[in-house]
Amino acid sequence: MIHKERVLKALNNEQPDRVPFFYWDVPEFGVKLMKHLGLENRDQLLEYLDVDFRWVEPDYVGEKLIKEEGKKKVDIWGVGYSKVKNGDFEYWEATKFPLEGITDPAFLDDYNWPTTSLFDFTTLSSKIEKYKDYAIMTAPGYSSPGLFRIIQRLLGREAFLDVIMYHPKFFEKLSQKIVGFYTDFIAEFFDNGGDKIDFIRIADDFGTQSGLAISNDIWEQYCKPAIEAFTEIPKQHGVRFYMHSCGGVRKLLPEFISLGASILDPIQTRAFGMEPLGLKEDFGNYITFCGALDEELLLRKGTPREVKDGVKHLLDMMAPKGGFVLGPSHKLKVETPVENVVAMYEAAKEWTY
Repeated sequence: MIHKERVLKALNNEQPDRVPFFYWDVPEFGVKLMKHLGLENRDQLLEYLDVDFRWVEPDYVGEKLIKEEGKKKVDIWGVGYSKVKNGDFEYWEATKFPLEGITDPAFLDDYNWPTTSLFDFTTLSSKIEKYKDYAIMTAPGYSSPGLFRIIQRLLGREAFLDVIMYHPKFFEKLSQKIVGFYTDFIAEFFDNGGDKIDFIRIADDFGTQSGLAISNDIWEQYCKPAIEAFTEIPKQHGVRFYMHSCGGVRKLLPEFISLGASILDPIQTRAFGMEPLGLKEDFGNYITFCGALDEELLLRKGTPREVKDGVKHLLDMMAPKGGFVLGPSHKLKVETPVENVVAMYEAAKEWTY
């Protein structure tokens, strides 16, 4: 069974030859894991782990984003990042929020918003052909549309709630600017990728450890219309909707399902209401779950033997009758032991229905 068939069979609530695998990390961990395994690139890493998904994105052809000898970078939205060192580990941290302190809607008219001219969408066809045997999705990052995660970076996380509560006209216009960019981006993406893409990945974080981070009014006013706009063109191509949201989002499951989501990722199991078996029992006939292997304690702090036991316990609950894809419950952090990640995929290959 090829990788794409395996994933699509699981989405149809059928048991494939084995449970499908997903992989998600911070880039620094990927480098560490490749070095440990003696691999040269990410394709080799995903092949080694037997991961069933691949993601694609157009080539970025705009101004250079990484500066100052690799110590600073700016993303397409103008958000600035600095390379931070913590012990033996280095990672990027947002340090410049370009709309911090701004609340005048008129300011947004003259802001340097990204456009689709920053990308060469003609490069998609060769990438899609390369990965034709895999389940193909839009790549995390700028190819995965989102709304609140972009706004939080532009404003700064601390200012986000104040702006949404006390400056609604500014927030509404800011939302329109972001949705406008992404609808243009999606249109060009699928003009070039068409029905050869399996999933559009939409990424926003609507939950916290204790439950939802948004009210029903905010969901109805901003989040739901944005998702409808992002999925309109992909649905015309028969492309499935892959919803990414961390945190305790159980209360939004009916909303995700009504919007047509085929998969929810990453199932942050230590968040409120996200106990895997309960999700499977209540919603497993309507949506596929992806992730769910505890990244916070098991993968980061357990032993390889404990990880293997955890994988087998999770699959016993979630894999029967399809509707499940194995992956971490959050992106793999740089401090995660590489032996534990290898053990996760080894155990999943050993497990049988």
